[in-house]
Amino acid sequence: MKKIFLTLAFIATAQISFSQEKTGEAQQPASEQMTQLRLASDLARYGYETYSASALIEAARILSGVPTHELAPESFDKGEGTADDKAQKAELSVEQLLKDARKYADGDATLLALADQVKVDNGVSRGRVNGPSKTVERVLAHSTDTYCIKFYAGSTAEVFVSGDGDTDLDVYVYDANGNLITKDDDYTDDCYVAFIPYYTTVFTIKIVNRGSVYNQYTMWTN
Repeated sequence: MKKIFLTLAFIATAQISFSQEKTGEAQQPASEQMTQLRLASDLARYGYETYSASALIEAARILSGVPTHELAPESFDKGEGTADDKAQKAELSVEQLLKDARKYADGDATLLALADQVKVDNGVSRGRVNGPSKTVERVLAHSTDTYCIKFYAGSTAEVFVSGDGDTDLDVYVYDANGNLITKDDDYTDDCYVAFIPYYTTVFTIKIVNRGSVYNQYTMWTN
């Protein structure tokens, strides 16, 4: 029970910190769905760092409630870079989070029951076409992955990238004329950008890896 209370305290702290960052002039406020995805990402990272089953379960529960479909960009160019043999980290997915949560639960009946409940819920609300899209990729060391994605005019376009924690990732968005629209180039591998297109067109999203090893990231768009 103490672990669950600690997880709830972490959630409250994460929500406050997310609301206070990325507040530059050109930045749009995050939607509820993107806020939930960021919270799930923070919880998952905390859960793996502290071997907290309750944190992973809560991250899985949040992810299971956000509908996604596989990202289908207009085009995708894989950045060239040097391959390396670093240890692979867990993918940010409901299935993987629950698998690892059960391992960390160490037979705790309460935690296992909570994990089972998420499994029941998972799949009911996911996969709707009108939900945010998701893709998992590896951007190689000192290289750039490039996506071309169409966004509609007049509605806020959002992109959230969450890496594996090993390197700094930066995200840049360009319009059809090559103009930089927005960016997130802080010193983490959690990146969020939002903008309102003036017309429906394809935008270029560049994910830049500043580190010397690959970074496995998850990218969501609304």
